[in-house]
Amino acid sequence: MERFKVSGEELRGFYNAGTALEQVFMDIEVDLAATNQVVCRYIINGLEIQEQDEARFSEVTLDQVETLEYLTENSRDLTGIVLRGWIEALPELIQKTENLSKRMRTFGLSGLLKPIHDLVQNCEFLIDSVVTLKAMMGDQFLSGTPGDWSQTEAASKKTVLEALHALENKDFVLLADVLEYDLANVLQMWMQHLVALERSLNGEPAGPTIHTEQNRSDSVGRKRIAN
Repeated sequence: MERFKVSGEELRGFYNAGTALEQVFMDIEVDLAATNQVVCRYIINGLEIQEQDEARFSEVTLDQVETLEYLTENSRDLTGIVLRGWIEALPELIQKTENLSKRMRTFGLSGLLKPIHDLVQNCEFLIDSVVTLKAMMGDQFLSGTPGDWSQTEAASKKTVLEALHALENKDFVLLADVLEYDLANVLQMWMQHLVALERSLNGEPAGPTIHTEQNRSDSVGRKRIAN
């Protein structure tokens, strides 16, 4: 990971003082993309900006900025870290899905609302993660994976919506079916996709085709900070 810093004065020498940080962020990210780097974090006036706060801070204008720092990572390295994290997490997620389905068939929804809600949220996070990776890597993202990535993505979104609707309606029979058959299946599909993609990125054979039930900026004067 690398760290860069540019002063507000330098930024105002390059942009108008009324320019919003959103424009600066966009220029930095376009600039970095040319060298396969992505921004992991922004630090404005010494304050670390969380991802959920970026939209709010992007409206800040340069006349309010004393310093802008940002941490960058090679997109390939970052992709590998995210892939490995999900590959290690998915078996536990699949097991939780199966366990919750069995418990629901025996006890109904009693005491299981929070664990089910957490499970669905984790699945939504998984979908968001792979969509972000796809946007970062472009066409090469799909070239190393067998099977139909888009179909898995669509099936995942459909299954999460079905689970949420069943949860809202407290229909534990339908919810148990969605978890046991649909959700467990799409998680297995993602496991195979991500393992194949990791192998491809590492220069290894991607493996067999998936068979499933469903198939059945330097320009703004930035300075690198030593680690």
